[in-house]
Amino acid sequence: IRCRARAELSSGINAEYGVQHCCGLEDFQPKPDHYDLVWVQWVIIYLSDFDFIELLKRFKKSLKKDGYIVVKDNITNKGCEMDEDDSSVTRSDYQLKQIFKRAGLELVVDTVQRHFPRELYKVKYYALR
Repeated sequence: IRCRARAELSSGINAEYGVQHCCGLEDFQPKPDHYDLVWVQWVIIYLSDFDFIELLKRFKKSLKKDGYIVVKDNITNKGCEMDEDDSSVTRSDYQLKQIFKRAGLELVVDTVQRHFPRELYKVKYYALR
């Protein structure tokens, strides 16, 4: 699957975007002092707390001086919810903020996505540095 993904990401319109990293997030090693913005959207549900914290620490080192990390994901109202079908975990706002703190990140702003269907999880954005 990774070989096929790498081939797809390297061809056509995707080739315009430069370097693609084809690996699991728990193994990703970004370049230090390289990025203005790291955008993490709807993937943290597949990481353990430990792997998520370690990834955030690596992302923090990869930021340029005034860079940001933005995390966008579903949140629960309280506690975490496990999905046995896809082995994902959806965390609460409180849990995510504790993870950000443990990763040594400052929460600059957080906001709820507006106009999202009420029957689905609430979605929040967190800007961190």
